[in-house]
Amino acid sequence: MMDSQVASHYSNTEIVESILSGLERAGISVADVSVDDLGPVDEFHTGGRAATEHLLKDLRFDTHKQVLDIGCGIGGTSRFLADRYNVTVTGIDLTSEYIEAGNVINKWVSLDDRVSLRCGDANNIENEDEVFDLAVMLHVGMNIQNKATLFSEVARLLVRGGQFAIYDVMLKNEAEIQYPVPWASNSEMSFLEPMQRYKHYLEAAGFSIERTDGRGEFAESFFRRMQQTSKASESPPALGLHLLVGSSIKEKMRNFSQAVFDGLVEPTEIIARKL
Repeated sequence: MMDSQVASHYSNTEIVESILSGLERAGISVADVSVDDLGPVDEFHTGGRAATEHLLKDLRFDTHKQVLDIGCGIGGTSRFLADRYNVTVTGIDLTSEYIEAGNVINKWVSLDDRVSLRCGDANNIENEDEVFDLAVMLHVGMNIQNKATLFSEVARLLVRGGQFAIYDVMLKNEAEIQYPVPWASNSEMSFLEPMQRYKHYLEAAGFSIERTDGRGEFAESFFRRMQQTSKASESPPALGLHLLVGSSIKEKMRNFSQAVFDGLVEPTEIIARKL
């Protein structure tokens, strides 16, 4: 039941058409579009591409060749990984429209041979054991109630010594945040937890914690720039998250940014390694 609510929250049947329209407004043809061009619309997490690069900056892509992208959305991070680091990526997500759109976009940028996206439940991933060298999860745990099961599943799929890179919105203060936010229409589908619980679940699943990094200041700067850009322009950019979320993105981002400014939540990185 909860999975269907989450999928419904993100559902959008016009993703490809919206992005095509955005590309046309930006003067970019599908024949020439690049992974970097698509960054503003397909990196659906706080800080976008800059946040992705920061999360991955210390990982060893000379050995990490098979990557699992949990909650891949339309595949922005998956495509970035394949394009930048020459890896093969399997992405899973609950929302079928995201998967369908993502696989179309993979063909646009000629990465369909290295990026494969499919519908799947993060707590029950259909793969053999010890398949992946690296797993990434960006702004996904907020929708998953049983993180202990999730992290045990990731541990099953990673080779020994494989890394798990997480970038989630984590709880800093027990005070209630205002909904809707980008990941949830209401509190019933939002499962925010503090970093210490993430660490506990990871260690119980057989991981060691290599690095943690609270990205609150980065998020505040990102939201201030977004607000300034919005005030300076009467219309949204040609390519942006509004193409995925629709007009409700303004209210959702306003509530999310206020929770960050108030110190209630903080986008946070964790890098863990399977023992």
